Amino acid sequence: MPDTIRWGLLSTARINDALIDPIRQAKRSELVAVASRDLAKGRDYAAAKGIPTAHGSYEDLLADPQIDAIYISLPNALHCEWAVRAAQAGKHVLVEKPIAVTLDELDQMAAAATAHGVTLFEAFMYLHHPQTRRALELIGEGKLGDLQTVQSWFHFYLPPENSSNIRLNAGLSGGSLWDVGVYPNSLSITMLGAGAPQAVWASQIVGESGVDVAMRGQLHFAGGQVAQISSGFRTPFREGA
Repeated sequence: MPDTIRWGLLSTARINDALIDPIRQAKRSELVAVASRDLAKGRDYAAAKGIPTAHGSYEDLLADPQIDAIYISLPNALHCEWAVRAAQAGKHVLVEKPIAVTLDELDQMAAAATAHGVTLFEAFMYLHHPQTRRALELIGEGKLGDLQTVQSWFHFYLPPENSSNIRLNAGLSGGSLWDVGVYPNSLSITMLGAGAPQAVWASQIVGESGVDVAMRGQLHFAGGQVAQISSGFRTPFREGA
């Protein structure tokens, strides 16, 4: 890994804003390029965000020798393809959550990263937050007792008529579970520390576009622990555990 990691953004998605300032604040990171399928749009985006280089295709970004790592903020259904292609180009890869939507996709991505000697990572920022680390310390010290149940949820309102929103696009692997349900799922598994669940039950409400607009699930673990999670696009914003 070089002393300074030079980053490229693969897309002009709004979620990039969550990463641009942290990259610039990090002592060992530099933001050098962004890619769009429309070069004019890419140049406008680069100018607005103060990014030195704009590429008119994702392929050109991956071929740029000035880039060490790629942040993939594409729709969920495109994560696997472009993570594999980035790894094959010798780039380290940070993929927006969820890293993949099937185990087969994840296996392909991991195999490509291993074969080309690069790092593949999922952008679950909360795992590295001091609050999360402190919670894990308290659990590890036994100050919360023998943890048996975790309840966690993440909901916000997404107007159903907003049909252009990728979160409502079944073809792009949209839906509340993939968009925000991954957080309570990940948090529950992390806090319980019991490994993968042994059994999972879930129900959903499917909207007009074919994606889940509400989901509720229960995860059962080998040691008897239980996690209850929920997500949705039908209620005002609420998140917690």
